[in-house]
Amino acid sequence: MAVSRRLSSLALALALALPWAVYAQDRGIQKIVLDADARFAFGKTALHPASRAALDEFAVRLESITPGTIRLVGHADRLGSEAENQVLSEERADAVKTYLVGKGIEAHRLSTEGRGDTQPMTKAGTCGGGRSAKLIACLQPDRRVAVEVAGTRSIE
Repeated sequence: MAVSRRLSSLALALALALPWAVYAQDRGIQKIVLDADARFAFGKTALHPASRAALDEFAVRLESITPGTIRLVGHADRLGSEAENQVLSEERADAVKTYLVGKGIEAHRLSTEGRGDTQPMTKAGTCGGGRSAKLIACLQPDRRVAVEVAGTRSIE
């Protein structure tokens, strides 16, 4: 009867195009989305201590779910050439992957990609021009790796 109930719930959820959460709740599963944001110094790929702490917390929280693929997306600020920024963003994503593997996360769960300077967090014109220390500091949010994972956790 329990199997029949689950199948009928799935059929009903699909037939009515109900959100996944309705079906998942019936099955005792909760969808979880975790994220972390690692920041970097200008032109560097080494993680700051605060970034390592955020990734440590992420790794601990990850233990409570059944994760899917963990996506690491590297970014760079607008300073430098497009080619340099692409390489830098890829190297930053790889640095986060190496760190998380060192924390016990399986390498096959981690996918990396670099977006260069194509998706800045700062708005155009916000930070001014030139190449001053003030500009470099203002563009800090653009130098990052977004860490994204979706997973499930059974509800008892």
